[in-house]
Amino acid sequence: MKRRRYLGQLLALATGSFLVSSCALQIKVREDWNLRKDDAIPLGEATATWQQIRSGQIPSEENLATYNKAVRTSVVQIAKNWSGEDVALSQIATTEGAVRIVVNPGSIRNMDQIDQVVPADFVRVKRGFIETTEVNGVGAPLMVRQRWSESDPLIPTTGLWYPVTGILNFDQPTRPELMLFDPTRQSFFSSNGKSVPLSVDYTATFARDFHDRQNQFLDFAALLRFEKYADRMVIYRISAFDPNKQVCVLVHGINSTPVTWHRFLNKAYGDKEIRERYEFWTFGYPTGAPITYLAGKMRDSLNEMRKFRSDNGGSSDDIVLVSHSMGGLLSKAATQTGGQADWDKLFKVPIAELEISERDRVTLHDLVYYEAVPGIERVVLCAVPHRGSKLAANPGAKLVGDIIQVPRQIGQLTKEIVKQSSYALTPLGFEMAEDPNSIDQLSPASRITAEFLNKPLNPSVGFHSVIARKKRKEPLLESSDGIVPYTSAHLDGVESEIVIDGSPHGVHQTEEGIREIMRILKLP
Repeated sequence: MKRRRYLGQLLALATGSFLVSSCALQIKVREDWNLRKDDAIPLGEATATWQQIRSGQIPSEENLATYNKAVRTSVVQIAKNWSGEDVALSQIATTEGAVRIVVNPGSIRNMDQIDQVVPADFVRVKRGFIETTEVNGVGAPLMVRQRWSESDPLIPTTGLWYPVTGILNFDQPTRPELMLFDPTRQSFFSSNGKSVPLSVDYTATFARDFHDRQNQFLDFAALLRFEKYADRMVIYRISAFDPNKQVCVLVHGINSTPVTWHRFLNKAYGDKEIRERYEFWTFGYPTGAPITYLAGKMRDSLNEMRKFRSDNGGSSDDIVLVSHSMGGLLSKAATQTGGQADWDKLFKVPIAELEISERDRVTLHDLVYYEAVPGIERVVLCAVPHRGSKLAANPGAKLVGDIIQVPRQIGQLTKEIVKQSSYALTPLGFEMAEDPNSIDQLSPASRITAEFLNKPLNPSVGFHSVIARKKRKEPLLESSDGIVPYTSAHLDGVESEIVIDGSPHGVHQTEEGIREIMRILKLP
């Protein structure tokens, strides 16, 4: 343990701000079920308030608070009944005796896969979120957990938490109905021509979800130890499946994890247009592997996501990729096509003439010959080092690069090529074979970045640059965000470019950066 801590300190000192092991911004929550009370639901008061809502009237704050508490109490009583043996699951206590409740899942899909329901105010956010996104209205803010299943495998094995609003229908007071709504599809409850906002707490739900899934990757460990995290390299949904929504995929950068998007998501869900338009996903990956290899894995994941949506009645013809730092290189590569021209940059002979195993031949073929992922409409590039970063070339970064574990399959492949078929390699091919990790490839001196990754932009895709300038008065062409210079982040041919003054490299977490991403997401 001491040795590991010393190594982390040494690397942090050596690499400055580029590869500091920050452990990311960890999310921590606690469920406080001590708030549960065995209060009986005030049936008469709750029914009277419901009748007001039904008639299109707006109840007083006091009456609405009493009604919303009754909704929450009913959920808590059902949860308590679940753990009991002698009480019917649907029986709840009221001031006028026990009644049976009916649950109507409403707009909640796959209710049979929900295994937990928790009142949102039972979740205490202890770390990670400094702002809240919530709506005060009718109903109880809840969160539900969808368990992993073979029919819906593109969520974490820990499950997927998403927000739900509960409303008690007292049309028949002695037979109330608990109606559940997805507030990301429906923001208001309407009756008799009037609409009332649904109560919802997005922040508590995101915090609960990321609390569980943040261990998918540990930023610095995932940079160094590819094989340990290889089976976690996958695309995951972070909102309820909706075949009618547009897909937005968030892609993190080097020495980072999907948790880096928590502030953006918290802000975005405060915007009705965005939360009702988009289904959000993240692509997570161990960041030390070669960029070309990671780009291939991301293409595979995007195509897997497209197939899942297609199989379940959804469309993926208007995907938006929002990416930060090295993740932007992967996103850009997802829109590009490989082929013979790429092969000729690396090798002097056809692939069939290389003295390698057939398994390695297939792997090598897939790295060079590939198709653009269909359906990508826009790509947002936040602080992306299209031409590398000087910090990737400093001695500290080189030290880190020397201890990065590359994918075993790629390591064996490059050694075999150098050993058996070095005669077939071009100078660029030798560089690809000798420096197969992301830090080496992010150096400005890397010809891989300059010649192999920087292909012409796909003209059928809209690209947008969000660039940070750390020092406000610095001349633009001499400026940097502390890690990526403007001259590397700038890209000709984009639809829009904004330079955000006073911003660090993590521009995707700043107010101005989030505002610009949201503006782009709202484009027709």
